[in-house]
Amino acid sequence: MIIETLNMTHFGRFHQQQLHLMPGINVVYGENEAGKTTIHQFIQAMLFGVERLRGRASKKDEYSRFQPWEQGRNYEGSIVIEHGGESYRIVRNFYKEDEYFRVEQLSTGKDILLPGEQLDGLIPGLTRANFKNGLSIGQMGSVIDARFGLSLQAYMANIKRTKSQEVDIGRTLDYLRKERKIQIDKSPEKRLQELEEQIGQLQVSEGEREKLYEDIRTQQETLSEIRRSQQAERSAGRENRIKEQKERMEAIRLIEENNYIASQYQQKKEAYENMKRQSLEEDFDSLKAQWDEANEAYDDLSDRYEQLMGRNLAILFSVMMFGLIPVIAVFFLRSGVGIRIGMVLFLVFLLMGTAFILQSGKRRMGRKVSASRKELEDIQTLMEGQMFGRSSRGVLKQMKEELKALRQQYEQLQEPLKPYIEKYGENISLDMEEDDQEREMEALREREQNLTKSLERLLVQKEALDQREGERSVLENEYEELSKVIGDDREEAGIIDECMEIIQNLSEEIHSDFGPALNQEVSRIMWELTGGKYERVVVDNQLNLKVDTGTSFADAEQLSTGTREQLYLALRLAMVKLLFPEENMPIILDDSFVFYDDRRLNRTLAWLAQQNFPQIILFTCQHREMEGLDRLGINYTPIYLK
Repeated sequence: MIIETLNMTHFGRFHQQQLHLMPGINVVYGENEAGKTTIHQFIQAMLFGVERLRGRASKKDEYSRFQPWEQGRNYEGSIVIEHGGESYRIVRNFYKEDEYFRVEQLSTGKDILLPGEQLDGLIPGLTRANFKNGLSIGQMGSVIDARFGLSLQAYMANIKRTKSQEVDIGRTLDYLRKERKIQIDKSPEKRLQELEEQIGQLQVSEGEREKLYEDIRTQQETLSEIRRSQQAERSAGRENRIKEQKERMEAIRLIEENNYIASQYQQKKEAYENMKRQSLEEDFDSLKAQWDEANEAYDDLSDRYEQLMGRNLAILFSVMMFGLIPVIAVFFLRSGVGIRIGMVLFLVFLLMGTAFILQSGKRRMGRKVSASRKELEDIQTLMEGQMFGRSSRGVLKQMKEELKALRQQYEQLQEPLKPYIEKYGENISLDMEEDDQEREMEALREREQNLTKSLERLLVQKEALDQREGERSVLENEYEELSKVIGDDREEAGIIDECMEIIQNLSEEIHSDFGPALNQEVSRIMWELTGGKYERVVVDNQLNLKVDTGTSFADAEQLSTGTREQLYLALRLAMVKLLFPEENMPIILDDSFVFYDDRRLNRTLAWLAQQNFPQIILFTCQHREMEGLDRLGINYTPIYLK
């Protein structure tokens, strides 16, 4: 296969640009940002399409990176390749809303229909994975995807056994791993645990359920009994109520009579006690003598008081006249004003002093008269009491006899009244029976209401319990179904695990078949590239490399960067030989020799020129490759990008 023409109609920075490539070595030179990577990516896109990612990753995928700078709906190009003596034009539009793919045979103008629009239907082995891991070698990109090792094994096995590519171990394992992950992700294990918890929460013990039902039955029976009692109370015989009413009337009559007698007795007793306290036994003659003596003393004091009043007036008049004579004489003698005033004042003080003395004597005598009169009144009161006491003795005797008669009547009433008191109590009344019945009915109604509310609560609990039972039944059904699903999933997961194990074993078996050939080819290329320094390289089934240094095997990571790049280049070129044993394929080198020194670069260029690659496309930003080819005298086609 040879790439002849690149028509970059609308791709990245390129617009309506064409690039012609020749058989042999093509050196595409351009400075940084000149478009080398875009051309490299254009070749891959035309052969295999543009990869598109989803979500946030889509902003940095190949589709977004290489969209035409001029925007628009045109995102397209074409490439002309030569294969088996025929030229084919591959045309693609990458625009997601107008995407198309077409392969034209230029000699006939016919469209070539390819299954799944895959070029490996035209050129066996030409897949994106083989291109990226074998034919295309970039800067610091020589390391191969480990999964590609499985694809290589499968492909080599198919080439060896069936001459086809129907089996892809790497893709198969990826598919199985994806299915295994789907099984894990969609596994209802978590939901099953949730169901177990929910069922446990809804679980109701048999004892709890039976207790609730028993409580409901008990409440219903009690409620029925209360309602029967209410009906019995309403339909009680009238005859019993009439008989009881008569008994109540007789009891009330006896109680009223008993209360009347008790009241009369109490009143008589209080009157008797009062009169008894008023009756005195003192000597009436002694009180009479005391009264006479007190009365005589009172009369004597009264006479003396009247005499004192007359004598006081005479004394006051005499003093006034005696003092008035000097005053008159002073006025007639025309004495001075001071003497006159002094005489008047003298007269005034004289009269006041006399009046004060007389008044004091009067008050003393008045007090004596009052005391005598009080003593006389007290004695008279005692005498009147004695006279009343004598007259009331007969009354006290009569009252005592009446009290005795009332007590006998009270005691006679106690015997017939006793059974009524025991039956109805002391506070009996005619409406007592109706009150009792109403109270009983009210108590029954209140109890009925309480039981009804309690029964309603129990029925609500029963409804909630039934609902929980229903929910639990639904959850248990779901649990049972999920258990079956989990069982099936586990069985399927076991099958997947078993398949993966079988494929892994098959991979190792395949590697044991083609591994020696790969090791031999890589070792040969590495020996030639290094001038015989390394003659043995071992590749495992994951394409990990080890080099025999003569004393031990060293991992690729232990080698220098330049040697490691040579080692991976040898591996890729060996795989190209194995992947395309009947087809000479072009290889693309994109700044692959950056870490090579001049000696290593010259040896590699010389080796490449000696191989039967129909075309080598070498992208570079340096002149070292062209200078090396010039020194070695190797023909090449230079292409300069502006």
